[in-house]
Amino acid sequence: MAELPVVFQYQQALDEFRREGREPPLLKRMSELISLLDLTTTLNSALSSEEILDAALLIVLGELQASRGALLVREDDGRFRVRASRGLPADGQREIGSEAEAATLGLALTCPVKKRERTIALIGLGPRTDARPYGESDLGFLRSVAACAATPIENGLIYHELRELNQRLSVKVFQLHNLFDISRELTASFDEDTIRNLVTTTLIGHLMVSRAAMYRASAEGFVLACERGLRGEDPPLLDAGASALAESIRVPTPVHELPESAWKERLLRAGMALVVPLRSGDRNDGFFTVGERASGAAFSDEDYDFAMTLARQALAALESVRLQGARVEKQRQDREMQIAREIQQSLFPAERPVVAGFDVAAESRPCYQVGGDHYDFIPLPQGRLALSIADVSGKGAPASILMASVHASLRALAGTARPLDLALRLNQFLYESTQPNKYVTLVYAELDPAARRLTYVNAGHVPPYLVRRDGRASRLEAGGPALGLLDDAAYEEGYVDLAPGDLVAMVTDGATEAQSVAGEEFGDARVEAALRGSAGGCAGDALRSLVGGVLDWAGSAGCSDDLTVLTLKAEG
Repeated sequence: MAELPVVFQYQQALDEFRREGREPPLLKRMSELISLLDLTTTLNSALSSEEILDAALLIVLGELQASRGALLVREDDGRFRVRASRGLPADGQREIGSEAEAATLGLALTCPVKKRERTIALIGLGPRTDARPYGESDLGFLRSVAACAATPIENGLIYHELRELNQRLSVKVFQLHNLFDISRELTASFDEDTIRNLVTTTLIGHLMVSRAAMYRASAEGFVLACERGLRGEDPPLLDAGASALAESIRVPTPVHELPESAWKERLLRAGMALVVPLRSGDRNDGFFTVGERASGAAFSDEDYDFAMTLARQALAALESVRLQGARVEKQRQDREMQIAREIQQSLFPAERPVVAGFDVAAESRPCYQVGGDHYDFIPLPQGRLALSIADVSGKGAPASILMASVHASLRALAGTARPLDLALRLNQFLYESTQPNKYVTLVYAELDPAARRLTYVNAGHVPPYLVRRDGRASRLEAGGPALGLLDDAAYEEGYVDLAPGDLVAMVTDGATEAQSVAGEEFGDARVEAALRGSAGGCAGDALRSLVGGVLDWAGSAGCSDDLTVLTLKAEG
């Protein structure tokens, strides 16, 4: 039989002495050195970190004949967690806050493992199997073990940290690829339903959940905009209390961390585990709810970051769709307004009429692209001329459409009846065909050049100004209420004889009510002053004097209403 190696011979001799109750120091020291040699070999082996720690612990337990033991490693939070153990209960405590708490694990002897004066691990042993107490030499052996294990344990911690960082980096790279891909799809889509479905499906796939829902803010609260896997478990509309709670969420929040509420209970019953806000600054535009993972694993910080980034992308895509829709709608409205403006401009007379003994001029400046003011010159039999100026309630396209109707009616009725009868018939037509809040103010006049007489009716309009050659001014007020307001409205007819040099000016309230930067109206007195200032000129001079005065008065304040002026000057 071959002779045993020296190491085993020493070990057999030591075991015999121990069975006899003796332990020669020399043989014990030799055994400890052999154990340290085994420990060093094990710590520098190619095994995994968990296997190395477990094997190292077995060597120490065998050498000191301990009944149980544990190797605890310090984590980032400062607590020590069991990484290798023998003899500890499987369902027992697995961590402690400091070395002083080692007794709670059933450890009788502990030794810190230090690196650069910092405790990175603890080696702990339970009572010996033969009930002998630990001596100073046993503690010295443990310190030697701790010194040998310090560098490998630190390297293992660094390796473990690097491995976790690499895993997290791989997850980040994967998430970035996903976010890049979905970003291209989101920017390529201009349909809100497609965007909602895409984002909801991406959340389900990336977070590995079976259900998700998207809620959007509305006038009624938060309404269900898209869902996957809810099976009718979550209500489509959140009540006021739930809306207030959802409004307060600013970061991805686990459902179980929400304040107690009926909404939280509904989310838990529906199997929801996470709420992700859709925020734009201080405005909450909605949120996602995400179900529990099938594996039961908790969501990581990387999952929170991914969900929040995806929510921001979804919000940006939805806002882009909204803006695109607004641009399309604006373009459509601009086209309609341009058409309405062209129609309205076509209703104005193409040129000024020529009337013996009289000069006429007119101009209309809409406050918006399409206005509600109108003027017209209508030739009548026997050389007579009908003049009209009108103002429709409201602004923009609706006012323009109503004015087109008034224009057509005036053209059809002019010359067929007296101005009084024309006003009555036009009032009845508008009363029966327009909404109660729609009306028209109108001055309709017929000029007989031979008799130099102007016969008129004023239907609720700004009374025309009459400025005599000598500067005396008066107003043409005969008439009645605005057209279209009253079913049984009554009107009276007036007339005025015009001598050479007399001036009649018809204006809309855009002239009299024009406001300065300080908010003061132009007023009747300034209108009369502008007309008197052009006494020696023609009808065009009077018009330019008045329009220029109004525009200068408004200045940077700009227009607040359409401005229309029609002037009639009696020549010598």
